[in-house]
Amino acid sequence: MKRIIKKTTQSLGIDQYLRRRIDSSKLPIGSTVLIHIGKCGGRTVRDGIQNATRNSTLHEVHIRKPIYRKDLNYIIVARGPIARLNSAFRWRYKLVVSDGVQKNRFKGEYEVLKKYETLTRLAEALYHENGKANAVAQREIRKIHHIREDISFYLHDLLNRCHPNQIIAVLMQENLNEDISRVFGFKNELNRHCNPGPEENKALSEAGMKNLMRFFQKDYEALIKLYCWGKIDRDVILKAL
Repeated sequence: MKRIIKKTTQSLGIDQYLRRRIDSSKLPIGSTVLIHIGKCGGRTVRDGIQNATRNSTLHEVHIRKPIYRKDLNYIIVARGPIARLNSAFRWRYKLVVSDGVQKNRFKGEYEVLKKYETLTRLAEALYHENGKANAVAQREIRKIHHIREDISFYLHDLLNRCHPNQIIAVLMQENLNEDISRVFGFKNELNRHCNPGPEENKALSEAGMKNLMRFFQKDYEALIKLYCWGKIDRDVILKAL
């Protein structure tokens, strides 16, 4: 079976890409880790990496927490929390409910997406009218892939331990083409980071917006810390938040 998997990945041209991800726990001293937070323009960043004229040797971390070592450097791919949540919800709804191709991939995800139908309804359910947490809704939102692995999932522990100098770049989806050019020396011509999905009114209600900002407070704290460290420009953080 292992031989079949190896031949398949080689034929698809992704064997080296997979090795960069799998071997990230045994990185050489001074390696650079690319922290790819889900629904932040990863496909576009991958184009930048493949065509890079600099910083081309990266070890990607995706859908798992990055390891911390004093001798490692980090490049982070991030996005404004609300826009990321919208993208994640719509994309998972398409794959899990509309298309049904991943209906049974994660336990309970289909039932949650089908129950609420939109991020607005789920957001409004996170807290009761008296401000107390709705434990049921808060458990349910964590069953959605890429929402469960939020920004703080990747960054909270890391940013509490690492020195600012270890963060050599932050690529924000709101400024992605410019950031790719700055970090990798590749001028992107394609707009790959617009994910297709079922149409939903992206304008959240006031209650829904407040609930999401409250529930995902640590996501905002992580981005603001990166801004204070000088890793995100002022105009970009304003767009993101």
